[in-house]
Amino acid sequence: MLHIMLFNNVSAPIRQLHRIYDEVNDAFIYAEAYFQILEADEEIEDTGKHIVREAQGIIEMKQVDFTYPNGTKALHDVSLKIEPGKTTALVGLSGAGKSTILNLLNKFYQPDSGEILLDGINLKDYENHSLRNEIGLVLQKNHIFKGSIEENIRYGKINAAKEEIIEAAKKAYLHEQIINMPAGYDGDAQLLSGGQQQRIAIARLFLKDPPIIFLDEPTASLDAIATEQIKNSLDAIKENRTVVIISHSISQIVDADVIYVLKQGRIVEHGTHEQLVLNEGTYKEIFDASARSLNLARIARTFEN
Repeated sequence: MLHIMLFNNVSAPIRQLHRIYDEVNDAFIYAEAYFQILEADEEIEDTGKHIVREAQGIIEMKQVDFTYPNGTKALHDVSLKIEPGKTTALVGLSGAGKSTILNLLNKFYQPDSGEILLDGINLKDYENHSLRNEIGLVLQKNHIFKGSIEENIRYGKINAAKEEIIEAAKKAYLHEQIINMPAGYDGDAQLLSGGQQQRIAIARLFLKDPPIIFLDEPTASLDAIATEQIKNSLDAIKENRTVVIISHSISQIVDADVIYVLKQGRIVEHGTHEQLVLNEGTYKEIFDASARSLNLARIARTFEN
């Protein structure tokens, strides 16, 4: 027993050193990427001088090609128009280029060729900060930083009052869960479940209240009841705003005013849900597969019974 205890006393610091090494190694990796950002070419920032004040939300992509820095060609001659005050859905299999379009619309990248216009002005001519003030973004996996729940929600609008934060949390169906926690709004946001963290991102959206909204699988981490609640909230905030949504959920896309279908980086068809179903094309294949995966035929028979 003595030998075991002595061995444990010797090995414990060694194990601790191993953990520290892993943490330092991760820090070096992140620091390298961080300094790459700081040292990156500032051409995108410097050329954008136009200040966005009240965006109408008319978005056009004209013959856009895009290749990621690793050489992957993501978009081929993409042209589309997103009408103001309407909901536009992007549909396609994984890797079709849907999220890439959102990356370009947020000006995270510049297209290789072609133009992206917002209210008739090229996106590259906009000053980044003012542009992103007009955009609300909810991703499939959102960044939750180390801090309280209140601080993470406040990230959507830094100078928001506590009452505004609570109201945003209520709209995201998160308030009741927060007040039932021991620390309430002062609790550690990183200890929340994936679904609760997703609701924080949606609460940020309500708090920011932007004229343009981009949604990339906004209910991916939520259960059925939470998905219905969030969908109702999103339906309310989408009124009179320009909305672009990516979703594999049928319920999220059938109500869209126009649907663009992508396949291998190209737009292969577009129209309303009813028009695309009649086309018997790629959208019809995706819709039928979704219906089969949800077993909608049996669900329908259940309602009939």
